[in-house]
Amino acid sequence: MHKKSFYLFCAAFLATSFGVATIAPLVPSIANEFAVNPLYMAHLSWWYMLPYGIGALIWAPLTRVVTVRTIFNFTAVAFSLAELFFSFAKTPAQAFLGQALIGIFSSSFMPLALIVIGREVAPKEKGKHVGILFGLAYVSSFIGVTLSGFMSWRIVYLVPAAIGFITFIFSFHHLEQFDFRQKGFELTYHKTCCEKQALFLFIFIFLASFAYHSLQQLLGVYLNQTFCLKQAVLSSIFVVATSCSIIFQFAGGLLTKKIANIELARIGFVLLGIFSLLLLVVSDYRWMFLLMIIWGTGWALNHIGLSSYLTHLPDKILRDAASLNSSIRFVSGGLGVLSASTIIEKFGFKAHFICVAITTFVLSFFVNKVLKS
Repeated sequence: MHKKSFYLFCAAFLATSFGVATIAPLVPSIANEFAVNPLYMAHLSWWYMLPYGIGALIWAPLTRVVTVRTIFNFTAVAFSLAELFFSFAKTPAQAFLGQALIGIFSSSFMPLALIVIGREVAPKEKGKHVGILFGLAYVSSFIGVTLSGFMSWRIVYLVPAAIGFITFIFSFHHLEQFDFRQKGFELTYHKTCCEKQALFLFIFIFLASFAYHSLQQLLGVYLNQTFCLKQAVLSSIFVVATSCSIIFQFAGGLLTKKIANIELARIGFVLLGIFSLLLLVVSDYRWMFLLMIIWGTGWALNHIGLSSYLTHLPDKILRDAASLNSSIRFVSGGLGVLSASTIIEKFGFKAHFICVAITTFVLSFFVNKVLKS
């Protein structure tokens, strides 16, 4: 893979991550503009995640009949138009539809990138490339969350639209074809899930994303309701987590050369569990600036560990595994937000924090044993 092609994948990750990360801290502000309950507006998360998860199942099999470049160019333009639609939404319904469209078209970039890395990059360099991609995605998240502290959410979402259009212009001239076409379009996900190694990985990815997003996407609502924070302060708290994620995403890609992928994932699970328990005793919002270091670091290590493990799956299932990875992460994340909303409405936020802590600690205990077996 040429450097220019890799840079274009990085640009796509920058565009998609910019808007996604800002949803959590911006939910109170968006809800206030539309004059609705913040918990209702928090549904923006799963309106993005569930369509993303479904869309992700399409793009990888489509590479059997269409080149990666063609798919990349089409979805880059469609993604940008969807971002514009969301930015100019006049009702909650339009905002939900905008997020759904963004999810469908942005879902192509991760599976396409993982397929290309899996096929075109040397085994020892795969972890590094994955780490750089996700590290840059967190850089974009950092910028987006920072801007959300003092800019209107409508203006914030014009940025990924612009990045998407610029990426398309350059990809049209510089992205390699990456022609992996075969005899025809075929869905073979059932065969991939029959592989024991892949099946166990998907189970851990599902549970990890379910637990993480069930807390992450509603954390802004919790902090706003508990401490009555202004948007600038709320965004600043999320900036801390994003900053740590940036550092450890890049470091994680390098650490995979010395530490096993699954060991990194295990450490990540432990940190996520610790953070969830500490939320039970926080009485001053200023402590959140410290706690978010644990949260951001934990998710980054878990994410890079499991993603790097995926790129080492056998070539015969790599294409479908890459697509399933994206689908499972976002479908489970969307379901996590839905289930968390129900738990919080009936039992409160702290009951949900306990559920997340138990889940992540259990996963940390079994991940080494199961995925190394």
